[in-house]
Amino acid sequence: MKVTSIKLSAFMIACLVGLTACENPNTAENAGKEIDIAVEKAEKKIDQASEKMGESSDQAVVEVEDATITAKIKAAFIAESTIKSLDINVSTTDGVVTLTGIADSLESSQKATDVAMLISEVKKVENQLIIKR
Repeated sequence: MKVTSIKLSAFMIACLVGLTACENPNTAENAGKEIDIAVEKAEKKIDQASEKMGESSDQAVVEVEDATITAKIKAAFIAESTIKSLDINVSTTDGVVTLTGIADSLESSQKATDVAMLISEVKKVENQLIIKR
C-alpha cells in the first residue's frame, strides 16, 4: 500500500514538472521524455526498495521462527527429567537444530535428539553433544 502511494506521488510530481515545462513548445517534448525517464527510474528504485524490504521482512520471520523453535526445545528439555538442560546449548538456523554441550550418557544424548525432533517445525537435529565420562 505504501509503495503504491509513493509511486503515485512520484508520478504526480513528474506531471507537475511536465506541465510547467509545457509552456515552451520546444521544451515540452524534451520535458515529456525527461518525465518518462524520471518516472521509470523512480519506479525501478521503488521496486528495488520494496524487494529489499520484503527480503528483510522474510529474514525477520525466519529468525523469529528459529527463536521459537529454540525456546520450545529448551522448555521440553526442562520438562524432561532425564536431560540436564543447563548443560545443553540449543541453536536453530532455518529449522535445523544444533545441540552442543555435555550429556551424562549416550542415552541422555539420544533422548535430547528425540525430544528436539518432537517439535513440529524442526527439520533436522545435529547432535554435537559430548558424553561425560
